[in-house]
Amino acid sequence: MKELAVIDGYGVYGNYLHYGIVIAFVGTAIILFVYFWSQGRLDMDESPKFEMLQDESKETKDGEST
Repeated sequence: MKELAVIDGYGVYGNYLHYGIVIAFVGTAIILFVYFWSQGRLDMDESPKFEMLQDESKETKDGEST
């Protein structure tokens, strides 16, 4: 294997690293998708958007915005 590293430089190990990282990211995404799918949490809930768009001055008791 050391002969391959000398002949090919970083090509062989770079390919191993590249495919390893791709498999890790894709595998993690699939695992998270299956988890959220099984929990029923794949919805695009808009309530956080509405909470962020609310005016902060209406939420304070004394009417002063922070």
